Amino acid sequence: MSMLLGGLLPVLAFIFVLGLLVLAHELGHFAVAKGVGIKVEEFALGMGPRLLAVKGRETVYSVRLLPLGGFCRMAGEDAAGGALSVERMPPAERERQFGAKPPGQRALVLTAGPVMNFILAGLVYAVLFGSYGIPVAWVEGAVVGDVSPGTPAAEAGLLPQDRILSVNGVAVRTWEEMAALIERSPRRPVELVIRRPGRAGVLRLTVTPQRLPRPDRPEGIGFIGVIRQSDEVKRVGPGEALRLGFLQAWHVLVAMLGGLWQLVTGKVAGPLTGPVGIARMTGQAARYGFNSVLELTAFLSINLGIINLLPIPALDGGRLVFLGVEVVRRRPVNPEREGFIHFLGFALLMLFLMVVTLKDLERLLFPMRWR
Repeated sequence: MSMLLGGLLPVLAFIFVLGLLVLAHELGHFAVAKGVGIKVEEFALGMGPRLLAVKGRETVYSVRLLPLGGFCRMAGEDAAGGALSVERMPPAERERQFGAKPPGQRALVLTAGPVMNFILAGLVYAVLFGSYGIPVAWVEGAVVGDVSPGTPAAEAGLLPQDRILSVNGVAVRTWEEMAALIERSPRRPVELVIRRPGRAGVLRLTVTPQRLPRPDRPEGIGFIGVIRQSDEVKRVGPGEALRLGFLQAWHVLVAMLGGLWQLVTGKVAGPLTGPVGIARMTGQAARYGFNSVLELTAFLSINLGIINLLPIPALDGGRLVFLGVEVVRRRPVNPEREGFIHFLGFALLMLFLMVVTLKDLERLLFPMRWR
C-alpha cells in the first residue's frame, strides 16, 4: 500500500501543481471578461474529451481528460483564439462578443491570465513563508553563514553572521545582489561594508576575489569563499509573510527575465523542459515535502506568466501584438487571417512541445548522455 501511495504521489503532485497554475491563469481571463461584459461560453480545466460538465446561467464549466492546460472560450472567438467578425450579429448579441469590445478592454482580458499567475506566485510564497518560516538571510539581507578557511574572505577577516551592506559602494539588499557584484570582479579588489553583531557602527574590509572559470564567461567569475546562511528560519506574521511573498515573486520574475534575455542573446544555453520534465521535477519536490511543492508551484507560475506574454501567435502575447496593430491601423486585422496565424502558431507550438517532450524522455531514459 505504501509503495502504491509512493508511486501515486508524484502524479498527484503534478496534477495539483499544473491544475492550480491553469486555474489561476484562466480565472484571470474569466473574471476580467465577465467584468467588462464579455460572454464566456466555456471555462475548462484540462484538454481533450470532457469528463464532467456543468451548465451555469450562460457558461459551461468543464473538466477534461488530459490535465495539460485549459481554456476560457469567450463569445466571438474562434478555435484558435482569434476574433470572429461581429458585423452581422444582432446588436444585443454583438455587444457581448470579445471582438466588439474596445482594444483596451480586450488587452485587459488577455493580460489578466499572466497577471493572475504572478499574483498566485506571490500568494504561494506568502503561504510558504507564513507556514514554514523564512530564512533569516532573506529577511536581513546578505548575511554570511560560514567562511571557508584559506579563502579571500577568511584572509580579509570576514566572519559568520556578518551582514554585507555594500560592495564597492553599491548597496546590496539580498544575497543574490551581493554575489552578482562579487562575480563581476575576479582578481580585482573590492571593498565590503559590513555590520557585525555586537559591534557598533560598520566595518570596511577589502577582499580580492579568486577567479573561477565558467564556460559562459571568458573572464571567469569572482569567488571569495562565503556560504549563505540557510539553516536558521525566522517566523513571520501574516502581513509580513504577504509582503515578503510578493517581494520574492518580484525578485524571481526579474531573475527569470534576465535569464530569458541571456538565452535569447545566446549568452547562456540550457536544456528546455516540457510536461515530462515538469512532472519529474514535481515528483522530486513532492518527496522533499509539501513546502518544496509550493516553492516549485510559485516558480512555475511565474514561468507560465512570462511565457504567455511572449509575442508568439496563439499565446496571450501574440494576441496582444494583433491588438497593437489594430490600434496603429485604426481597424482590426482580417479575422480569417488572424485566425490562420494563430492556428499556425498553435501548430508550431505543439510541434515544439513534442520535440521538447522527446528530449525530456531521452534525459529520463538515457541520463548518461546528458552528464
